[in-house]
Amino acid sequence: MKKLFSLLVALLMAGSAGAKKQPNFVLLLTDDQSYHLGMLGVPGLKTPNLDALAKRGVFFTKAYSASASCAPCRGSILTGMYPSANGHWRNTIGPVLSDPDKEFSRQSSKADQVGIHEDIPTLVELLDAAGYFTGITEKWHLSPPWKFPFHFRDQANLTPQGSAKAVARFIEASDGRPFFIECNVDNTHRPFQTHIRQNKDLPRVDPDEVEIPPCWPDTPKTRQDYAEYLTTVQHADAVVGAILKAIAEEGQLDNTIFVYTSDQGFCYTRAKASAYDWGLHIPLAFAGPGVEAGLVLPALVGHVDIMPTILDYAGLPIPGTVQGKSLRPILEGKTQDSGRTFIVSEHNAHGPAPQEYYPSRSITDGRYRYLWNLRHEIVPDFPIDRYATDPVFREQPKAPAWMPWDATPSTLWENNAFEEIIFHKKEFPAPYELLKATFHRPEFELYDLKNDPYEMHNLAANPEYAPVVQRLDREMKQWMDANHDIGDPRSVERRKK
Repeated sequence: MKKLFSLLVALLMAGSAGAKKQPNFVLLLTDDQSYHLGMLGVPGLKTPNLDALAKRGVFFTKAYSASASCAPCRGSILTGMYPSANGHWRNTIGPVLSDPDKEFSRQSSKADQVGIHEDIPTLVELLDAAGYFTGITEKWHLSPPWKFPFHFRDQANLTPQGSAKAVARFIEASDGRPFFIECNVDNTHRPFQTHIRQNKDLPRVDPDEVEIPPCWPDTPKTRQDYAEYLTTVQHADAVVGAILKAIAEEGQLDNTIFVYTSDQGFCYTRAKASAYDWGLHIPLAFAGPGVEAGLVLPALVGHVDIMPTILDYAGLPIPGTVQGKSLRPILEGKTQDSGRTFIVSEHNAHGPAPQEYYPSRSITDGRYRYLWNLRHEIVPDFPIDRYATDPVFREQPKAPAWMPWDATPSTLWENNAFEEIIFHKKEFPAPYELLKATFHRPEFELYDLKNDPYEMHNLAANPEYAPVVQRLDREMKQWMDANHDIGDPRSVERRKK
């Protein structure tokens, strides 16, 4: 492991020199990983490969997902647009990578009615037209499939060896053309134990070494669940290390720009599929030829900036539909300012079931996060303790509006942290009160991320913070008006050509 780490550092340093050829691009996209890396001082966690990649390029400490759900986020990355604007506003049903080519064409029998509008160009379409060879691994989660005409699809697997072989096959198939590949690294998605068993030879995080946040009860079961999540982050790091090594062995490292990020935060309450900071704050790093090394910057950036940045480095025009901006001036050390004083994110619905629709809009200036819950009146008509105490209710296959089903207790998703909040509400009343508040949200919420990073104290009704509320509310609604976000994307029909 130490030899591999040293090799990657040396190779990445060599890859920082300027390149003459049209660059390749590798998007390393983890799944349900929050702002957790070894380099960030997370107790018990070791991520040497991701740390090395980040340190050989530019790492952004204030990067945010456009929407903390798998498909909307991925659609945003590949269009440079927000879900409410590009049409891909919820998780969609579609093909899997092993399906035949027909299922990725306009003859697909698995196309969802929700998806990218036909008149919006995607990154894959633009790179294809410019002669790039494009590929995707592990996971699809895009709609409609024909708007993402990847030349190469490979299921790979959740092991370092499987992912490395898939990337090697991809580079061989590219036949000398410049390439773009989206390497989906799904180890960090629940159920954790399934992935851990598949990588039984990789090291695990010790539950005794983790630090439990104050919004959770500190119990052995919670520690075990959180340690399993961090273990999968370590395994994702090993997968990324294997991918980097494979690219180096194919002789492509010195002309490849790497983008590393996560789609959204981890699968716990007030994180994944929410508009809270825990779900939206993600790691983001760029490294490769033309990118400055060793920069850690607090500029406000987001997933919508990835597509225009890639197009800029590829020498291709950025479509007028793009709502993000190229980060190339920052990556080349010409400025450290993104030109933003705030950044907006959204949540609409996690899945297609009508009861999952719970739109929220969220804005942060890096210090405060302000939320507008557009359907705050939707509250449960049952005591939330039933999620843990009622065996039938616990396993019913119906997602609530307030969070994704995999964030609640169930055998399928092996989420053991949620029920611990309920079972230990007397010893740990604060986490329980916060959980109740998650199911009974007010219309507006404000959190001081510096003094309350776990968003446990809503300041929206506090007169002392009225100027902050007024400013962020004004900026959010002006942004929504300017970007034609009406707050209810269900009423917008998917545009056809």
